[in-house]
Amino acid sequence: MQNLKELTGQQKYDLLRSEYKDFIFDSYEVEKNSNELDIKYNFVVPGLAEFHPTWKIPFKNIEDTNEDAINRLIFNLGMVELVSYWKIACPQNVIIKCGVLTDTQLQWWKKLYYNGLGECFYVNGIEAYEKEFMHLVCDYSKEQTDCTKPVKLHGIYEGCLVPIGGGKDSCVSLEVLKRIKDEKITTYSVNRIEAVKKVIDVTDNKIGDILCRRTLDKTMLQLNSEGYINGHTPFSAIVAFSSVLTAALNGQKYITLSNENSANESTVKDSKVNHQYSKSYEFELDFNDYIATIVESDIRYFSLLRPLTEIQIAKIFASSDKYLEIFRSCNAGSKKGIWCCDCPKCLFVYIILSPFLSQERLTEVFGENLLNKESLEKYFRELVGIDENKPFECVGTRSEVVASLKYIIEKGEKLKLTEKYKDYIVNNGEDLKILLGEWCDEHLVPDNFVKEIRKVV
Repeated sequence: MQNLKELTGQQKYDLLRSEYKDFIFDSYEVEKNSNELDIKYNFVVPGLAEFHPTWKIPFKNIEDTNEDAINRLIFNLGMVELVSYWKIACPQNVIIKCGVLTDTQLQWWKKLYYNGLGECFYVNGIEAYEKEFMHLVCDYSKEQTDCTKPVKLHGIYEGCLVPIGGGKDSCVSLEVLKRIKDEKITTYSVNRIEAVKKVIDVTDNKIGDILCRRTLDKTMLQLNSEGYINGHTPFSAIVAFSSVLTAALNGQKYITLSNENSANESTVKDSKVNHQYSKSYEFELDFNDYIATIVESDIRYFSLLRPLTEIQIAKIFASSDKYLEIFRSCNAGSKKGIWCCDCPKCLFVYIILSPFLSQERLTEVFGENLLNKESLEKYFRELVGIDENKPFECVGTRSEVVASLKYIIEKGEKLKLTEKYKDYIVNNGEDLKILLGEWCDEHLVPDNFVKEIRKVV
């Protein structure tokens, strides 16, 4: 085969699809140990490679649950896991041999894969059309009709399972939940990094903590290094499916996410390409509808912070010093537990906290003043909307960024980046007070939780 590193993204896409026609979700294996499930998925691209990613998920009350329901959730975790391996060669056909899905469910998956890979296609310069980019195949006979109906998930479910990412948003969720009397909190993470560990360690209102371990297949990593297609996949969707399975195995009722209303804004202007698609309200609605077609249960998946924007969350977060020294949102520095101070995520978090913390305090937290760092000018322009597209990171809206900068300019702060673009910021920035007073009614938050969120805004 031609050297893939010499080809454009579109050339790779077309070549690989012609060479590798099928992706097969062949099977999955489950081994029950004393206190955790070991799961291995078996994917095959004939003529290219086999892939065997694994999960280790702790459990408490597996004997009280419906085994069929658990198996369905395990299978569906495999359905979201497979997209990371499919995108290596983007075969035209995805053949599912180890589970049963209706035509409606197959269309649901196709929508998730297409929107969840929007950034991957865009960055690689690939034109992929939703109708034809993938054909999902799952044959089942009339005798299997009952397999497509939701099954009852037995057991008692109570309390919150709270996914922790190590950033400010999940810290705010923990503090809001702390205000709700008698609500049992269990923290949750996948492949824990140092910042997540530190946040969980200082969380004094939890009754438990669950760590799931996910292992990527090394063959995928090798193929990526050889020039096969690589790029962003919908990790938050993986968190969604793994958290429902974890809640089912451990007895939690609410899966309490920390995705805000700002996540709905597209990354690429005037398009549906959104780095945060699987954090969006659209996905949240779709996901709940889909889970209801698999199992009947008391488990509910929702984002506690959906009524709020990033700027409101930043204000709540900055009101306490509890997490300031330990939180980390920087993907580039996450493995080392540092702020790299050279990426758009670092700059965004610095900006969004600027109305509520002094430049001196922010410099202590980050190690340097990022608004005086001219090497970040490109990211600055993207964040404020001077350049059309936002960075491909989990960042807030353009209007929130500009409003934050306008506020600190009006306070008299003179910083290199804000001074250079002062006219644009002042003329385009909204009133910060107006943004801080916003409330989004499009959410799935239970009423007793809503009351406490309103109190802290």
